[in-house]
Amino acid sequence: MTKEYEKSDLLKAPMTLRIARLSTFSALCVVGSFIHPPSPIGSVAFDSLSGFFAALYFGALDGALICGIGHIVTSLISGFPLGILHLPIAFSMALAGGAVGVVNKTNKKWGFIPATIAGIVINTGAFVIIIPTYGLEAALVFVPFLMLAASLNAIIAALIYISVRRRIKTP
Repeated sequence: MTKEYEKSDLLKAPMTLRIARLSTFSALCVVGSFIHPPSPIGSVAFDSLSGFFAALYFGALDGALICGIGHIVTSLISGFPLGILHLPIAFSMALAGGAVGVVNKTNKKWGFIPATIAGIVINTGAFVIIIPTYGLEAALVFVPFLMLAASLNAIIAALIYISVRRRIKTP
């Protein structure tokens, strides 16, 4: 294929390319899931970094899929410390990845800033999922750790995005 694809045509990318891209970035989630910042719950990790980058660079759908898969993999590797609660948390991570992709499209040059903030807020806001099971006090203890991890994931993804967005042509 010789046609150059515009960023808006990414959904029209060949299926093989999309599957390879999703697989590659999901594998990066697995790598990130082994890197844990300090936290009382072992499923806090650098698993969403590649999902946030994919959302910024490729769009909302890729970011949502990769962030959701990333959390499930991290939970599996960590031994599902929150049990069945990891399913709604994975959904909230997919929502965060999708939101990053959608918000980034609002401004071609500076959209990554509010997109990064949206990803951090949604990711951190997912702490409400554990309130019914563990109580408000336990959930509030967890918030600073979750916010730190979400911020590190999103900011590093944004920095990588800034450094490569003009250098790589995406098919």
